[in-house]
Amino acid sequence: MNSLLKPGFMLGACYVVLAGTACSQGPSAPKAEPSSVSEGSVEQKVPEARPSTDFGAMWTQQVSEAVEDLAQREGIPADTIKVREARSVDWGSSAVGCPEEGVSYTEAMVPGLWVLLEVDGVVYYYHGKNGESLFYCPTERARAPAYGPGEEIM
Repeated sequence: MNSLLKPGFMLGACYVVLAGTACSQGPSAPKAEPSSVSEGSVEQKVPEARPSTDFGAMWTQQVSEAVEDLAQREGIPADTIKVREARSVDWGSSAVGCPEEGVSYTEAMVPGLWVLLEVDGVVYYYHGKNGESLFYCPTERARAPAYGPGEEIM
């Protein structure tokens, strides 16, 4: 083999072997704590594991805030409000199931909540995205979610 090609060939072969090894092992879980891995003279950081989101606690907080909002809106005690239904859903657009006439919305799956509160037989709709405050949606504008109902919250 030509001595000028030999170093380039060997480097290319090493690259193929390393890339193949890295790809063939499939995904691996990140380590819980960041650490350093010494590879020759290059130090690489291993990413920290991302904590899982506790949707249950977040959703419960969102529903509690919706109950408080309705209590203030209607001037009634919060304990007179019944949570008729509270579910995780996927909305079909950025309107989050409560489109306003004349407004354009992005069509996309938006994970969120659908909450029905009841006072003396009257149902009030609260919609929202995961992690954001729920908002009151007037009955005449309220639309069902694109997918759901999902997990029951309360």
